[in-house]
Amino acid sequence: MKIALALEHFDPRRGGLEMWTWQFAQRLAEAGQEVHIVSCGFVEPPGGAALQYHQASPSPSPLQRAAAIEQTLRSLSVDVVHDMGCGWHADIFHPHGGSGVAFRDYNLMRIPRWRQFRLWREKRYREQERVEKRQHATPAFIVAVSGMVRDHFRKIHRLPDERIRLIPNGVDTALFSPEHRASWRDTTRRELGCCENETLFLLVAHNLKLKNAEAAIRALAPLKQEGAAARLAVVGGKKPLPFQHLAQKLGVEDRVIFVDPVNDARPYYAAADVHLHPTWYDPCSLVALEALASGLPVVTTRFNGVSELMDDGRQGFLLPHPADISALAEKMRVLLDIGKRSTMGDAARQLALEHTFDRQTQSFLALYEEVAARRK
Repeated sequence: MKIALALEHFDPRRGGLEMWTWQFAQRLAEAGQEVHIVSCGFVEPPGGAALQYHQASPSPSPLQRAAAIEQTLRSLSVDVVHDMGCGWHADIFHPHGGSGVAFRDYNLMRIPRWRQFRLWREKRYREQERVEKRQHATPAFIVAVSGMVRDHFRKIHRLPDERIRLIPNGVDTALFSPEHRASWRDTTRRELGCCENETLFLLVAHNLKLKNAEAAIRALAPLKQEGAAARLAVVGGKKPLPFQHLAQKLGVEDRVIFVDPVNDARPYYAAADVHLHPTWYDPCSLVALEALASGLPVVTTRFNGVSELMDDGRQGFLLPHPADISALAEKMRVLLDIGKRSTMGDAARQLALEHTFDRQTQSFLALYEEVAARRK
């Protein structure tokens, strides 16, 4: 089958959407599919599966990028066009960011009222909303990566159920595994300045505001006051300075380690004891799935689609609201117990084994067959 994958940037260093597409494209090619990548920018996989690349004209405007991607796609002869949420010409739209309207509304919860109007009047957000409306005006399938996102498509956008397919994100359980601790745990902890008897909490994110690094830092403060042997590693943040200032203000700068963006987060999963993801909005967090696969208890919020896969108190803890610092601190306090961490970590690994990347790939291949049948 000839499959076109459309996204703005085919570069795994940019974030979860790009990393997922990078892995997915190679998985399809390894399965014998002919894979075409249509994008405004590329970084080719070194020695990976054979992919065919098609350059669309880059632009700072989401509308112009969508139009350029459409023009490039129309020049191809393929069986299925699978768009990651950037354009309006496809058989399948797979917006990794979920509903744009829901994303805006969840973000408004964390933004002061005086900034809200100004922020969402920005041209890029208005253009992204127009792209989303054009996607929904087509007869294409819409993939929801969680039940939360599916409900947004139903209730906010009034999309009919027959157009929506629920395919949760999967994780490569060989790439992310507790077995990596033997190779990386001790070395990485030493690099972070973390002693053997300390509990290392980990937060991995590009957007530290959206993923709520503030809550993690604030929740660490009472643990330090109580004398707990605990540290927090914040890995991958693009703009860490405000959070470094917060740590200094709260007197925990000696307990919070900031690590620049990395190409491979596995050594940090191996070094950590608990993963924190108190996000304001995440359709189905790939980072949380990677942590679960690595055998880490995960503390996240109900605003994360991964929470639907978890059982509160079994693979970690689910917070009702990202702003509840006291609740987050209490869950961190519970997880200072190595016995509880071990039990939850085992359950986390088992949960990840039920939601693998291969399983997700098979779901998309089945959807591709449905597209092909509908075309006929």
